Amino acid sequence: MNTFGSLFAGIGGIDLGLERAGWQCKWQVEIDPYAQYVLDKHWPDIPTLPDVKDFPPDEGQWDVDLIAAGFPCQDISVAGGSHQKGLDGDRSGLYAEVIRICNLLRPRWLVLENVSALLTRGLGRIYTDLAQIGLPEGPPHFTYMEHHCIPANSVGAPHQRDRIFIIANANGERLQRHGELGHPRQICTQETLGLCRSEAGQSQWGTESNVDRMGHGFPNRVDRIKALGNSVVPQVAEYLGRSIMEYDHAD
Repeated sequence: MNTFGSLFAGIGGIDLGLERAGWQCKWQVEIDPYAQYVLDKHWPDIPTLPDVKDFPPDEGQWDVDLIAAGFPCQDISVAGGSHQKGLDGDRSGLYAEVIRICNLLRPRWLVLENVSALLTRGLGRIYTDLAQIGLPEGPPHFTYMEHHCIPANSVGAPHQRDRIFIIANANGERLQRHGELGHPRQICTQETLGLCRSEAGQSQWGTESNVDRMGHGFPNRVDRIKALGNSVVPQVAEYLGRSIMEYDHAD
C-alpha cells in the first residue's frame, strides 16, 4: 500500500482525504495541543510528533511515498494585509522545514497546501526551492511540479474556500499525461460526499455556515472553530490522492 506522512497535520483533513483514496498514514506532525487531541482520537495507532523542527527523530522508520504539508498561512493570507512577510514570516517561514525534510526523506510525491494568495506571495520561490532538492550532491529529486487552485465548492461544499495545491513528483511527468488535471466533480458520488450530507438542516461538512464565533457555554468551542478554519476539506485531498494513485498505477 502507498504510504504518506503529514506535516502540519492540523485535525487531519488532508489525512482523512488521502486515506479515503487508499493511502496509508505512517506519521503525523502537529504542534497545537487541541489538534493533537483530535489526531490521537482518530489515529490512535499513528505516531504524532509535536514539532516539525525536530522531525525526523534519529530513531524510527520515517520513509514514505508521499509527504503532505499544509504549512501555516498567516504570513501569506490577504487577511493579514500587505505588510505580511510571506515565506520569510515566523509562521509561514516554517515552510523551509518541509524543504529540509524532503531533502532527508526524498518522497516520490509532495503535496503542499496553502491559501490562494500564495500564487502572488511565494509560488515562484517554492518552485525554485523544490527544484534544488537533491542538489548539489546529485541530480534534482523532484523532476516535475505543477499547481492547482481547487475551491471547496468544486466538490460540493457550501462555501468557496479557495486553496492552492502544489504537487511535485520524482517521475518526470505531469500528474495527468493528457491535458489538465481532471475536474474534481468526477469523485462527487454519494459515497465520497458522505461527510457533507445534510440531515435536519445541519451541515455534515467539516465547516459550519453562520457559525457563532463566541465560545461561551461550549467546551473547546474556540479551539474547534480555529481547527476547522485551518483544516482542508477532505474531499479535495481525496480527489488529489485518487489522481496520484491512478497515475502510479497507469500502464
